[in-house]
Amino acid sequence: MEEKFRTGYGRDWLDFAVTLVGRYTEVSQDLVDTPGQLRAWLTEWGLAPAGPVGEDDVAGAQRLRDALHGLAKAAAFGEAPTPGDVRVVDASLLDDLPVGLRRRGTSVVASRPGTTRQALARLARQAADDLTGPDPVRLRACGDDECSGIFLDPTGRRRWCSDERCGVKARVRAHRARARQSRGDAG
Repeated sequence: MEEKFRTGYGRDWLDFAVTLVGRYTEVSQDLVDTPGQLRAWLTEWGLAPAGPVGEDDVAGAQRLRDALHGLAKAAAFGEAPTPGDVRVVDASLLDDLPVGLRRRGTSVVASRPGTTRQALARLARQAADDLTGPDPVRLRACGDDECSGIFLDPTGRRRWCSDERCGVKARVRAHRARARQSRGDAG
């Protein structure tokens, strides 16, 4: 079964950071490992570049994705980010251009990035703004040990990146453990 893009982490850059599904398991699935998949993800998030998406773009996107995940994880656990993750995101910011506005009907939309690198730079800028602003966002790691999701948690009460996916899995595991324990206690 093909994995769908995951959403609901609170910010686009956090959604991008989880495009490597199963990061902490033996078998992972990369949802952006071809130019077509990367273009599809960027399109779904309103960042489709005007130019082509190539293999070099995929490699750069994967590096940025891994660095964004590293920065998010460090922030969620209150740890210092690695210098390598900071360098990768900082290098991506060099491709960031001011966003232009266009009128679309009765609303205003951001101009389309010209290149994949410019699209990725918008994600890097969003992360930089979130992690360094006067009021840094509150990030939490998913409570499922197998999930690598880091999500925005403004309330401080959320446990899982997705209640439907990780929350249900955790509750089922807990139920099965209680059932095993009660069968053992009854015997």
